[in-house]
Amino acid sequence: MRDQYRQAAASLDGALKSIAATPAAQANFANVILAQERAVGDFVRAAIPLTFNAHVSPDPGLRRTARAIEKVMSRRFVELSQREDLYQLAEAAAAKGETLDRADARLLEASLRGYRDSGFGLSPEKRARLKEISTKLADLSARFEQNINDHKDWLEVDEAGLSGLPADYKAGLERTPEGKYKVGLDYPSYVPFMRYAKDGELRRALNDKYENRAMPANLPILREGLELRREMGLLLGHASYPALALKDRMAKTPERVAEFLERLTGKVRARAAKELAAILEVKRRDFPQAERVEDHERGYYSRILREERYAYDAEEVRQYFPVDKVVPGVLSVYQRVLGLKFSEVKGAKVWHPDVKLFEVANAADGVVIGHFYLDLHPREGKYTHAAAFPLLMGREVPEGYERTAAAMVANFPKAIPGKPALLPHSDVETFFHEFGHIMHQVLTKARHMSFSGTSVALDFVEAPSQMLENFAWERAVLDEISGRWDTGEKLPEALFAKMTAARKFNEGINTLQQIAMAAADMALHALVPADPSAAFNRVVAEITGIPADPASNSAASFGHLMGGYGAGYYSYLWSLVFAEDIYSAFAAEGPLNPAVGGRYRREVLETGSERPETESLEAFLGRPVSEDAFMRGLEDEPEG
Repeated sequence: MRDQYRQAAASLDGALKSIAATPAAQANFANVILAQERAVGDFVRAAIPLTFNAHVSPDPGLRRTARAIEKVMSRRFVELSQREDLYQLAEAAAAKGETLDRADARLLEASLRGYRDSGFGLSPEKRARLKEISTKLADLSARFEQNINDHKDWLEVDEAGLSGLPADYKAGLERTPEGKYKVGLDYPSYVPFMRYAKDGELRRALNDKYENRAMPANLPILREGLELRREMGLLLGHASYPALALKDRMAKTPERVAEFLERLTGKVRARAAKELAAILEVKRRDFPQAERVEDHERGYYSRILREERYAYDAEEVRQYFPVDKVVPGVLSVYQRVLGLKFSEVKGAKVWHPDVKLFEVANAADGVVIGHFYLDLHPREGKYTHAAAFPLLMGREVPEGYERTAAAMVANFPKAIPGKPALLPHSDVETFFHEFGHIMHQVLTKARHMSFSGTSVALDFVEAPSQMLENFAWERAVLDEISGRWDTGEKLPEALFAKMTAARKFNEGINTLQQIAMAAADMALHALVPADPSAAFNRVVAEITGIPADPASNSAASFGHLMGGYGAGYYSYLWSLVFAEDIYSAFAAEGPLNPAVGGRYRREVLETGSERPETESLEAFLGRPVSEDAFMRGLEDEPEG
């Protein structure tokens, strides 16, 4: 793996040396801007599949090697952004004033903007400091994620401690040599325990462990990272890091984000208060004098309230979503809507026996577009959430359009003896969401890699996938992807009606929680507090009205803070406006309508960011973007 990286790096160095030798008088778009785009593209297509091993390889040695490569690669990109010779050639090429088409003009503009954001125009001393900051931030971000993924902890409980939990949950747990059960911090273990375990103290103990993942290692990393980002923003002439980070996003300014979050807060706060009061009433059956619902209690008492209000048991629903039915069903839906054909590649070389590889082709003409991997179940050392990783990003080269590849990585439950893996409906939504990212990455037709796939504005990138979560609530879709694991029976209409009635249950609380996390992310990056964990907890508590446990350090495992979503967590809510507007077109014309799906594929998925995202949305919708559909979804839930 190291040799493969060295070879790719040597090829990049050779290409850049050739570009740098171009006389300034001869510099133009083709021999400077486009040549560098292609050289970097060659390097990325060779190196990204190597660094991907850091997130999925079952071999600790390979993960370490991949992280080392990732670190070196990040530093290489920092150095590339600081190349004075290449910057001067880019300016010389721009000065030619060539007539370029839109995609090329955007690439030229993005290239110049990238150099200027790297400090060109600053003094040599300031630029050297900026380079030092960028290199350090890349290292800190990698360490932050590594600490989360490598954190190992669990709660040991006996038979009595599992009271209230489903039998197949217990059957799927590891045992200690003494015969106790190990309840881990992965989603398939943590979430059901917090919802069903009757023992409140055990729930508190597990929640304490969950809220303190990657402690104490990550808090100093976060503090240092925030300080460095603040310095970066100031060096580049901005009032704060958020001002720097947002200037090229759809939101543009921190003030617009603050106004958006405040407006949403006003929309949902009363509803959230009403929902919390209802949960508190359920808790008071056990604790008559209770004045509030603690963090470790909300999932448990919410589940009881939902079951009573809607006669709806999520565990009953789970029986209708075995993984071996959901996966082919979801793939079938995507194929039909987007005009595709997926074919499993048998005997493919993969990194773990659980992983499957699929070929993607046009249904109409059979032309192969690319490939995707599915890696769906948890294991030690693997990425701990759900995500879509681009492996081979799309671009046009002289020989034609290169094939793409991506990998969906998730942590869905595994099968137990005598019973297949069963998905909560929330995981079905997650599958639709993450596979939407896969399609965005694989189906791209953007000419330049810098604009292909999910290389769009951060506060738009979630919209195409969030839109697709709605498919998991369509009756026609559920008929394709559901089948009771023991009888094959489709999801019954009565149960579907209960699910639909309960769909917006606690939507006020959930939205307020997202608002709080977005606001905390912005506050940490704007104010850079001495104790980021305490500040994070304080902002979340102020907005949600749910006091944080003083011992909680959830900021230490909030990967978005040091990952690509720093000063950007608001994007999940911001992009929901676009997601719901997009889906309104599917709802009006039929969710499985291939004509709508084809238009969506053509105008949104294939274009990447070769044009502004708003233009892509309007081309699909045939009208200006509206937030009406999103705001309607936040209306008060009908009383059950």
